[in-house]
Amino acid sequence: CYKSFAEEKTYDEARQTCASDGGLLAMPKDRAIDAFLGTLADAVRWIGLTDIDSEGQWVFEDGRTLSSTGYANWADDEPNNFGGRQHCVVIEETGKWNDKLCSQIQGFICQMDEGMLYIL
Repeated sequence: CYKSFAEEKTYDEARQTCASDGGLLAMPKDRAIDAFLGTLADAVRWIGLTDIDSEGQWVFEDGRTLSSTGYANWADDEPNNFGGRQHCVVIEETGKWNDKLCSQIQGFICQMDEGMLYIL
């Protein structure tokens, strides 16, 4: 289950919003999920991918590395770590990914796996 938020937040604020609903920032680990997320991205949106811990080592919110998925959808000349400070990823209106400053404010997409749902 995915939800796109137009409300603009920093990467960490977006993560916290998703977590408060029991989810994570969306993690497009294959072409099908990425294509679906692209339909939700009517504007730039944060997704759950960062290299904040180690430059060039992209890791999804759940700890899985990007390289282990065998899939990526970077925009041309991205990721470029412009200014040496771009460590968080957005999906653009084109569906392509771009690294951005984590402190920028963007909309975001949350993901809640069915295994994360609890019935009380």
